Amino acid sequence: MKPLRIVLTTWLATAACAFAPSASAQTVLPGEGGAMPADCPPGVATRAAPAFPLEIYGASGTATLVLDLDRCGVVQQIWIERDSGYTAFDLAAIDAARSWRLTPELRAGVAVPSRARVPVDFQAPSAREFVEYQAKAQIEWDQLWPLLQVPAVPAARDGSLDGYQPDPLSMQPGTAQALSARVRAEGRPIPGGVLGWPAYQLTEAGQRFRWLLTIAGDAAAPALVRQRLVSDGEKSFWASRTLCDGDAAACAKWEKQLRRWPRQQPGQPLPKELPVNVPAPDRQPQLRPIGPQPGGAAPADADDAPRPVWRRTPAPADSGRGDSGRSRKSTEPA
Repeated sequence: MKPLRIVLTTWLATAACAFAPSASAQTVLPGEGGAMPADCPPGVATRAAPAFPLEIYGASGTATLVLDLDRCGVVQQIWIERDSGYTAFDLAAIDAARSWRLTPELRAGVAVPSRARVPVDFQAPSAREFVEYQAKAQIEWDQLWPLLQVPAVPAARDGSLDGYQPDPLSMQPGTAQALSARVRAEGRPIPGGVLGWPAYQLTEAGQRFRWLLTIAGDAAAPALVRQRLVSDGEKSFWASRTLCDGDAAACAKWEKQLRRWPRQQPGQPLPKELPVNVPAPDRQPQLRPIGPQPGGAAPADADDAPRPVWRRTPAPADSGRGDSGRSRKSTEPA
């Protein structure tokens, strides 16, 4: 079943965060060796290699990124100029590049905003490396598997379940507004959203959560739904937990609407033994259009306009308060 494969392969990728055998980032940087301006945030140029996504073990490819940098070398926008042919590689490269800091470009000795092209290469790990990883992953899965087990949920005659299934796992601490801001800043946007909601994926303590956020103007906002794939021993399905900061009446109406979600079809129960993945076939990378240089005219506001796959979101002016301010916006992948 697709949901079961998703949770296993994405968890394998999460467990591989410390396992990056042959991924590298190489580029010719603008202003290589230029001194960081004195008024820039502290820190030095750094480009950590991305983790190899083990769910496509056996594949290899190169994702060519184009990075828009500010005068301090901090990545502000990421474009994909040529994809690797594998979404997992592209996302791993993007996740790594979000935290990179490059040396600034110097013009007449002055640091200026610039653009850099960075090919990110992924070479498949050796058979020995993968066996070692698989053993480590199984140990971690043995610790996580019990946390994904829930009491039995009866299914309808057609095997379906209510779309909204309560999750017994408690919500992370914080207000809905604070959690929404953190999810937008740290999570990976899900293209197209989920059930018409803006949605993000975020991994915490080995578990991968799916977050559905209310949009500005919703009477219950700020409010959110946290989902995770769980198993009752006979099947796997999505379980949900809610948090609403709005007034009591608006939150009650919002939660009543959630109970009318479309029914879900469960998958196979989560196995206690992790599967061995089959090597992925080769795919043909494709060129993608990119937007103007930093400081240039903005792309046309059209469906086919070039769009960055990630854009840094400015921190709110009053980030220390959870009861004021507006939700931050985030650019979703094209």
